[in-house]
Amino acid sequence: MAAARAGQVLLPAALLALALSPGPAAALPCVADCPAGTFVESAGCRRGAGASCRQCPAGTFSSAAGRSACKLCRKCEGIFKYLKECSSKSDAECTCKDGYRCSGDGCTHCDRSCGVGQESTGNGCQTCQYGTFNDQPNGSCKNWTKCSTNQILEPGTAEKDVICKHASVNPTLATTLPTTSLAIPFSITGPGKDLQTDIIRIFLTVAGLLCIVFLLPLCICFGVWQKKKLHAVFKKMHITPEQSIQEDDTCSCRFPEEEQGEYQDRGESTEFRDFLVN
Repeated sequence: MAAARAGQVLLPAALLALALSPGPAAALPCVADCPAGTFVESAGCRRGAGASCRQCPAGTFSSAAGRSACKLCRKCEGIFKYLKECSSKSDAECTCKDGYRCSGDGCTHCDRSCGVGQESTGNGCQTCQYGTFNDQPNGSCKNWTKCSTNQILEPGTAEKDVICKHASVNPTLATTLPTTSLAIPFSITGPGKDLQTDIIRIFLTVAGLLCIVFLLPLCICFGVWQKKKLHAVFKKMHITPEQSIQEDDTCSCRFPEEEQGEYQDRGESTEFRDFLVN
């Protein structure tokens, strides 16, 4: 009888203690917000227990909080190589090996690298067709520039565009050509060598004409001045050019007769020489 009473007293106390005892330390509500790199294990919710956070296993990742599972990491194999390794919080990033280039969003596939004058197609690299060009590696072919009739300076190829004559000369070309210097103050960009040659020829022709116009009158004036000066010398000596020639011929065959005449001849010669020098 006493034992039955003791059991009735202990049973309610045991039930009260069980109800007040805490659950497992890692247990969380079923709506637990687990951080990135983990996932929510909700198996305990079906048993009435709280959810728990578990770390993502190797080779998997969880990039956001509250994920119910981790995703498998991407593997960079074959013509791919790792640009960034996988971690528990982010996926791996791949790129293409040398000789290939990435295509698609996130480098989902690789295409063979194409050089200048080519473009990539589904079957590899293809040379640009006639009328198109590509001057950049791994670029696409573009149409040639259309020039006016007979205005093509350099024809186009698969590697470079057509060059038109009107597009090769700098529109800010200086046209001032000074006559006091041989320097030509203009610059030409591009392959417009024909225009540069024509301008040089015109400049040299104009310079030659200017020299003739200025130097010819100077030569004529100098000749007239020399003739007048010589005539004035002979007039001052009271002789003519013809007489001086005759006297030179006769003097070469005789000796001076008087000393006074010798001094006179020397004085006239000295005077003639001084006049020419002055």
